[in-house]
Amino acid sequence: MTAASVAQTLLRDGALILFDGGDKPRVELTGGGMARVSGSDRRVSLHDVAAHAQVAVSTVSRYLNGALQLSPETEARVLRAMEAVGYTRSVSTPRGPARPRGVLGLVVPQIGNAYFARIAEQFVTAAEGHGYQALIVSTSSHARKQNDYVELLRDKNLDGLVYVGNFGFNKALSALIEDGLPVVLLDEALSATPAVDAVLVDDYSGAYQATAHLTALGHQRIALLTGPPALRSVQERRRGWADALERAGIDPAAQITFSGSFTEEFGAGTLTHLLAAAPAPTAVFAASDAIAIGLMTGARALNVRIPADLSVVGFDDVPAASYVQPRLTTVHTPLDVMASKAVTALIDRIDHPDRPPAMENAPVTLVIGGTTAAPA
Repeated sequence: MTAASVAQTLLRDGALILFDGGDKPRVELTGGGMARVSGSDRRVSLHDVAAHAQVAVSTVSRYLNGALQLSPETEARVLRAMEAVGYTRSVSTPRGPARPRGVLGLVVPQIGNAYFARIAEQFVTAAEGHGYQALIVSTSSHARKQNDYVELLRDKNLDGLVYVGNFGFNKALSALIEDGLPVVLLDEALSATPAVDAVLVDDYSGAYQATAHLTALGHQRIALLTGPPALRSVQERRRGWADALERAGIDPAAQITFSGSFTEEFGAGTLTHLLAAAPAPTAVFAASDAIAIGLMTGARALNVRIPADLSVVGFDDVPAASYVQPRLTTVHTPLDVMASKAVTALIDRIDHPDRPPAMENAPVTLVIGGTTAAPA
């Protein structure tokens, strides 16, 4: 055997592996959960195994630690990848059904917001129901924090992530998806992001139902208050509002519209502008309950009667919608069902990483309360 045959090297899936002339590389176990090929400083890591098996690094790690049960086909692929890259480490067997399978993460814009709090609560319930632990991060609706916290979660050895954003793009999340972490988008789609599973609201249908309800009551001047215009959900709700108006023979371009944040402060702050318009609107479609409730709070301060002077429809049906007086007319979104479906989709993605991404639009229904009536 020549020296050249002893020192032959092959580039396999981006990992440089030293062979001794046989079919298998010589491998030594090292610390830190990695293996080192004899005669080389190159360490074979979990990243090599994950890249070869086309799964997330956390999936391999949890599997090797006995904290994750894989589907037979995924397990076989991981084992073949370990052999192919020369990674040797014993596989632990989970002991008993109570042992957690791993950790699922959730990113939400505001944990103090009732809408996102409902999502978080159901996420924990669904994750634990499948044997997973839950890790929740709130970004305080800050664009930089959304990126920073996703970067932080990269080091938390997650098995998968459910992401609820309120900005149209997250560079760090895109990088995480490209690295192979299973991700499901919930409630809001993102632009310029690799294709992943998504569970979204049927925003168009909800806005159409809300606006059609107002036109059926006889309203001709229906203002629109929405969140950030770059969001898909806002665009779809605006489209539903406009189509319902056109169906009723009303020009959307002639209506008053304001874009801001999904907050009560924004809703309250728009009221004086609505009242100052000539002619003033007789109804408002607010693209979130927070905006609608803020508008109602401002109306009380200015002695504007709802619905006698101004009809209001919200969107989301958060718990506060049933507590305000009168009860808010709003679009009910099935947040509990959506959060559960997102967790189910995430676990299915973990077990079947090769299946095509799927998107589901959750159906919505209009809840008639006491904030809408025929125009005076």
